[in-house]
Amino acid sequence: MCLLEIDVSAAWNWFLSFGGVLVRKKFVLESLSLRVKNFSRWLGLGLIVGMLMGCGEDPQQLFETAQFEEQQQNQTHAKELYERILRDHAKSPIAGKAEERLKELQKGKP
Repeated sequence: MCLLEIDVSAAWNWFLSFGGVLVRKKFVLESLSLRVKNFSRWLGLGLIVGMLMGCGEDPQQLFETAQFEEQQQNQTHAKELYERILRDHAKSPIAGKAEERLKELQKGKP
């Protein structure tokens, strides 16, 4: 009989269980990593879609923003907004008002 008896099957089972814990931890970390990646992909996609949906601005909203900019003494931005209304929404009823305001701003009148 050997002085040091090692139960090989018990050692092997211990090794496998310890290795299994590592495998489970690795699996959990990998699946969390995939979830974070998927979340960030969906978040990025949502932001892009949201920005694209916001690109079709309402001429009334642009006109109101331009009026607000005039009240805030930001004539440059107000002119840009009126020009955008004329460029992007030339057929809207607001375009006439925007053209009048733009002419007045270009003359230097408030």
